[in-house]
Amino acid sequence: MPTLQPSFLGKKVFIDKTSHRNYTIKYERFVPPRKIHALLFEQDVPVIFAVLDKDGRFLDSFFLSNKTTADSAEAMEEYKKIAERKAKHKVTQDDLHDALKPEKEAKMKNKNIKKHLKDEHLEDIKHQWPSRLISLQNADGEADNSLIMETLKEAIEEANGQKAYDFILSHRLDQLIPMLSQHVTSTPELIRTVPDSYLSSDHPEVVYQFLLNAAEHVDLQQRGGVEMILRQGERVDLVHHDNLMKRLLTVLMKRVKEETDLKPTAWLSKSVHDKDLRSSISSMLKEKK
Repeated sequence: MPTLQPSFLGKKVFIDKTSHRNYTIKYERFVPPRKIHALLFEQDVPVIFAVLDKDGRFLDSFFLSNKTTADSAEAMEEYKKIAERKAKHKVTQDDLHDALKPEKEAKMKNKNIKKHLKDEHLEDIKHQWPSRLISLQNADGEADNSLIMETLKEAIEEANGQKAYDFILSHRLDQLIPMLSQHVTSTPELIRTVPDSYLSSDHPEVVYQFLLNAAEHVDLQQRGGVEMILRQGERVDLVHHDNLMKRLLTVLMKRVKEETDLKPTAWLSKSVHDKDLRSSISSMLKEKK
């Protein structure tokens, strides 16, 4: 199983333990297999380049005013490209501070703030950029339902499914993985990719919720998608000694009764062709009787 890459966006770093002065990681790039190149900021100015390991330990760091390397130059070039694009956005510093609050607590002086935030999320997802909005949320956010997070959810719904997954994974927004179930019909490979990444991680619960949500969203006529969901449920059961496949089957058959004119058994015969999977389902149905 692959190891999930970490994200340190928004992490505040104190260079001197006796001082309250700190720097915030607002740019990072994962460098396989185990390193992260990062820029640490003072306010909105990048001042330190650092190389971190997967546990966040500093392997190297230096002030950008004192030194330049090929890696730091590459990081700065990429950051400047992103910053130039962000400068064209209609999001002010006041808007960014407002975006940390839930909508009911935000001042909302900019009546288009939600649209602007969503547009920025969509652009970050499209280009797979390290998000300044997520960095801000991680550093200073206190509300899980902030404007930043709520508009991110809207962006995930609209974005390409694979790119949304890559963005969530790189920013380690694990709690949003179940939302990707909305994309399983257009991006069925997610049904396999999510368990591959998360089943043996510290957050296997997102696999459960993702697959249960996927059973609610998958096209019932999409044989490959249905089979894949049930097969992944069986895989989870083997790893965690659970009954997820039975729960998935219950959700799917309930939908068949409500959304089609087919009998559940006829739908199963039509939708599941894998012999081993059909045998497992048959045994499961006999147990229910």
